[in-house]
This record gives sequence, C-alpha cells and structure tokens, in this order.
Amino acid sequence: MSRLIRYAARRTGAPVWVEEPFRVFFPLGVGAAIFGLLLWPMFYAGWWPIHPAVQHPRILIFGFGAAFVFGFLGTAWPRFLEAEAMRSGELAGLVVLWLFGQLAYGRGAIAGGDLFAGASCLWMLLILGRRLAGKDREWPPPGFAVAFLAVVFAAAALFSWGFGWGEASPALEHWRRLVAYQAFLLLPLLGVGSYLFSRFFPTPGAPPKSVSGRRRAAAVWACAALIVVSFALEVHASVRWGNVVRLLAIAVWAFGAVPRVVFGKAPGTRPWALRLGLALVAASFACRALWPGQLLAFQHLLFLGGFTQTMLLVADRVILGHCAPPGTAKPRSLLWRWIVWLMLLTAATRASADLVPSTRVSHHVYAALLLIVVLLIWWIEHGRRLRSVPEKEGNAP
Repeated sequence: MSRLIRYAARRTGAPVWVEEPFRVFFPLGVGAAIFGLLLWPMFYAGWWPIHPAVQHPRILIFGFGAAFVFGFLGTAWPRFLEAEAMRSGELAGLVVLWLFGQLAYGRGAIAGGDLFAGASCLWMLLILGRRLAGKDREWPPPGFAVAFLAVVFAAAALFSWGFGWGEASPALEHWRRLVAYQAFLLLPLLGVGSYLFSRFFPTPGAPPKSVSGRRRAAAVWACAALIVVSFALEVHASVRWGNVVRLLAIAVWAFGAVPRVVFGKAPGTRPWALRLGLALVAASFACRALWPGQLLAFQHLLFLGGFTQTMLLVADRVILGHCAPPGTAKPRSLLWRWIVWLMLLTAATRASADLVPSTRVSHHVYAALLLIVVLLIWWIEHGRRLRSVPEKEGNAP
C-alpha cells in the first residue's frame, strides 16, 4: 500500500461493540471453547450421550477459532483500509449464523452446523469484501489478503461437508481436514502476524523496526503458497514430506517477514510467550514429519501449544490496545507465565493421551480441564476490559 495508513476506520454511529466486534466475539469464542472442552469430561462421566470426536474439533475450530478470527478481522480490516467500520446489521447477521452453527454442533447435527458455519464464513467474506468497494480503494496488505483466503478455504470445506460432497473420497476428506482445521487458523496467524508480531519486540526508545514492505509481501505469499503445496503433498504423496514443506513455509515466513521474532530480544513475558507459541507450531510439523504415525498426538501440540496460545496473545494485545489506558501492559507478567506453563502442561497431557493409550480417558479429561482453567484465567483478566472505552478510543475519528 502506497499511502500512509492512519489505522482509523470511518465511524458509523453504531455502538463501540459493533464497530469493534472483538468485544462480542472474543467472549463468545471463550464460551464456545469451554463448552467444547467440557464435552469430554461429561461424556466419560455418562452425562453426555454423543461421543465428542466430531463435535469437539468442530466447536473448537469453528466456534472458538472462528470467533477470534472474525473478531480480529472485523475490527482490523476496516482500519487498515480506512473504510467504514462494521454496522449493526452486519454484526447481528454474523453472530446469528455463528450461534446457529454452534447450537447445531451441540445437538450433534454436524452437517447443519457445517452449513451454518460455512454461511458465517461467507457472510464474513461479504462484510470484508464490501470494504474493498469504493473509489480509489486499495487492496489490503498481503497478510490480510492471506487471512481472507483462509476464510474462503474454510467456507469451501464447510459447505462441502454440509452438502455431503465427495463423502466416498478419502483424499478429499484428508484435504478438507487440512484446509479447515489447519489453514483456517494458521494462515490468519501468519498473515496478520507479519504485521503485528514485530511489535512484540520493540527497540527501547525507537519505533518498532520491520523489514521492507516488498520483502514482507514476498515472504507472506511464498509461505502461503508453500502451505497449500504441503497440503497437496500430504494428501497425494507423503505425510512426512508434506509436513517438511510446511516447516519450510514457517521458516520462510519467520526469516523473511518477521526476523525480529527469531533474532530480536524479548523485552518481557509476552514476547517470550509468543516466541514459544510459534516454536511449538514449527515443532508440531517437525514431529509430524519424524513420526507420521502419531499425527493426532502432534496435532494437539499444534492446536494447544501453538494456535491457542498465540491466539490468546493476539487477543490480549488487541484488548489492551483498544480497551485499556496506555502503559497497562507491563513487561513482566506473572499471569502470562502461568498461562504459558499451563498451556505446555495441557499440550503434553493431551498428546500423551494418544501416545500412551492406557492414559487416554484420564488425560482427555485432565487436558480439557486444564485448558478451561487457562481460558478462565485469561477471561478474568480481560473480561471487564471488553466493556471499557478509553478516552482516546471514544474520541477517535
């Protein structure tokens, strides 16, 4: 983008929680995650009649994950484009479709839940696409375009599941799971992170340094292309080589788009936690390449240690930036130390449930309860902030 960006959306006169939809979707996402996690303890206790093998990942990805993706993109996309903020009708439609999807998943109507979740993704795409219309409107930065592409992939996979297309094709089912379960969260994290993550590693007394826009764009698009190629390799050729290429994609992104994440000094707890979360994403692909027979165990290393921890960190930064006075976030955070260690324990516990079958039931339960504790700690810290509007935000143009 050639112009100077002021990162200010055009006000619509709607309440702040409409123009900043993360205030609505972050709480909804946490609630969906807690429900999806409780399914395992309730099932093993005999209080839930449906085996959660399908319900659980759908709710965690398209409930918790989608809520955080929608909340962030719905807030940041108009600001980057200096377009109109979200309107009440747009937010209401998105929330209703998202809620119907979660209710359908909760009832065990997986196909119906997929159709509603796909419709929510499509509605989100229409909301974002509408901000691209207008005279002299520029395209979004590459990282945001990659996030947009991830929502397109998710919508396609969800509608394919919902309508029952290709049910007899194992290759198509494998592809859909990779696109919907991994790309839907991985591409937005890396795309948006190419702009946001360098800010976790500032130089004291100076503005955050970053690579040139051209180099960053090339690294982001190369990373996205390699991830898509890695999915094709995993489906049609080799699980091992598919994950090797995915690991290469992470390296291209890290060294090309955000080298400060690799080389910068971590000036506090949050950047240290971010670096660890991204390292666990890379480690999960390395483990899947080395031990392709244990994909499910290392999938949870990816989702718990990598995706969930990084998503909570991004949401933490969004909330502190929009809802708290400047200087609220201190470099050292005891709360985030607890979250990180509990997340590591959760990931290890859940992975061991697949690596050591004799512990499966107990470790399913322990891991679910541990992650609920993490989410409650995070919510206790930030729930009250979502209702506050600092003076600088209330007067923003």
